[in-house]
Amino acid sequence: MLDHRNTPIVRLSNIHKRFGAHQVLSGIELEIGSGEVVVIIGPSGSGKSTLLRCINLLEVPDQGQIEIAGELVFSRDAGAAEPHYKQLDAMAAEARAKTAMVFQRFNLFPHLSVKENVMLGPVRAQGKPAREVAPRAEELIRRVGLADKLDAYPNVLSGGQQQRVAIARALALSPQVMLFDEPTSALDPELVEDVLAVIKQLVLDGMTKIIVTHEMDFAREVGDRIVFIDGGRIVEQGPPSVIFSNPRNPRTQEFLKKVLRRNLNS
Repeated sequence: MLDHRNTPIVRLSNIHKRFGAHQVLSGIELEIGSGEVVVIIGPSGSGKSTLLRCINLLEVPDQGQIEIAGELVFSRDAGAAEPHYKQLDAMAAEARAKTAMVFQRFNLFPHLSVKENVMLGPVRAQGKPAREVAPRAEELIRRVGLADKLDAYPNVLSGGQQQRVAIARALALSPQVMLFDEPTSALDPELVEDVLAVIKQLVLDGMTKIIVTHEMDFAREVGDRIVFIDGGRIVEQGPPSVIFSNPRNPRTQEFLKKVLRRNLNS
């Protein structure tokens, strides 16, 4: 399901991924339009995070094709050996030049200040001069509400503040697609709203975003499209108004009934 107004910027074709004997993804087919916000939901262990990590080749699919911004960045036939590491490095570099990921854990460098953490990617990975990167880094840090923390180090920041730095760090790479892998799952409940508020603001900038989350109210608010995954397959997808109010698949109905009831009781 792709909004007719949007050109596909991400196309996943027949993506399979196995860990040992466990089949995690089974034939995923998904197209995402330029500027679209797609929110992926589903039970724990359903393959949500693995799917996201396959897009930028942090996980290597066993089979399938990945296109980003019109470029084929990965292709592997059923039964084919994993690409040679040099070929895989080239594929991953191409995928990551077009995407940036915000992880569950913040992964900030403890010996670098907030500003230095945000500057690191453009300077090291993209070869930009530090003097050129610094003003943009400061702008992004202000954008996530941490203008007073430019020279602070991660150990003095709360988890929510560290995650906001991680968001600024991803934005500093000027990606075409932002990937969010359960960005609030490692946070204390009282810190979640600050991070979600930042992401909600980013939704307004028109950049393509793929968000894996367990926050259903957030998913309903920011998503152009909800994709429900279970057992490594896309079970149902559609606009939030349909998925949350009138899901057609019994498995989607069951999942949302349990999750929404749990949220009401918490």
